[in-house]
Amino acid sequence: MMKKKLAVFELTDCGGCALNILFLYERLFDVLEFYEIEEFHMASSLGDGGEHFDVALVTGTVSSHRDLALLKEARNRSDYLIALGTCATHGCLQASVELPLKEKLKAVYGDESNPMRALDPKPVVEYVAVDLAIPGCPYDKGELFQALMDIAKGIEPVRPDYPVCIECKLNEYECVLVKKGLPCLGPITLGGCNAACIRSGLGCIGCRGPLPGEVNPAGEFEVLKELGYGEEYIVRKFKTFARWEP
Repeated sequence: MMKKKLAVFELTDCGGCALNILFLYERLFDVLEFYEIEEFHMASSLGDGGEHFDVALVTGTVSSHRDLALLKEARNRSDYLIALGTCATHGCLQASVELPLKEKLKAVYGDESNPMRALDPKPVVEYVAVDLAIPGCPYDKGELFQALMDIAKGIEPVRPDYPVCIECKLNEYECVLVKKGLPCLGPITLGGCNAACIRSGLGCIGCRGPLPGEVNPAGEFEVLKELGYGEEYIVRKFKTFARWEP
């Protein structure tokens, strides 16, 4: 069987999403049974040979003209492009800072000049068409592994379409919103993480972004207000990863 060609492109982010690929540990060897990694700067200095890729993973936000050029290159050189991590799918923390770019530059550097040709951070999905989006900060490694295995076998990966609350019920976790009054965005956040935060006794922080389709953030907003949380605090919770408007 001829192996598929895989590439990893890293835009502006903390580097955690690319590192998370290496944290597949022994499952990475299973991936290598089906893929030849042609480009992955965090793991190898090889690459940039102009190859065409069967699958490309793109992490981070488009925060500079360099990012934008690299993203377009990844799209043009790949058959199947995956936006990996919440920076790539929703903008994450970088895009949650809402000051205009010139004000950010002035606050940090003292003037509004832009020699690094920075852009307001935006997710990958706002610039190019993607074939699959895997959110999470960080994303669930098992979800990425399963997606790569499915693609290698000619199967379209499953896309979660349910809230985190479903995973709480399947795992029989106690509802921290109802039982403990903790701020939890599980009812309006896309599932797929196996309710990792709730498993640790915390409320869902919404790192996988909003559940597509019929979701009621306004209702969640009112529930949190009734529990005694201030409006400013709730708005910050909503906007941290996906810039939601309650």
